[in-house]
Amino acid sequence: MIRTRKTWGEKANIFQNDTCEVSVLYLEKMKRCSWHYHNAKYNLFYVLKGKLVIKLEDGETEVLLGQIFTTSPGEYHEFQTRDLDTICIEVMFVQYDDMDIIRDVIGGDIEKQADLDYHKVCDNCDSAFISKDVNVMTCPKCIKGE
Repeated sequence: MIRTRKTWGEKANIFQNDTCEVSVLYLEKMKRCSWHYHNAKYNLFYVLKGKLVIKLEDGETEVLLGQIFTTSPGEYHEFQTRDLDTICIEVMFVQYDDMDIIRDVIGGDIEKQADLDYHKVCDNCDSAFISKDVNVMTCPKCIKGE
């Protein structure tokens, strides 16, 4: 965990990769961050203690204990505290794509046997194919001699 001192308190970065960053923000009372926006990142704030005020171009929103607030890319914002020290989780992420997941089998009851499709590359011709049998290593064309 990387802890960084900021003008408004302290940021503890607990996770980061190419598409997401998760931090715990320890915000001192009567402080604010810079007025800014992100080109590609969304911000999500989840208040664990105290109260966070999010200022946008069209007004302010109070975010209380257990509440979430998000900002979008290109949206000017700043977070502020008032009379309370505040702790919140900040998640910064790029656009989520709900089509990112490729399902081979739909979830369900554990007792039922799943009908799996195995994605393979033929040992003979290097073509991609799908098989219901994990042990099959040759594509249907090569098996038929085509």
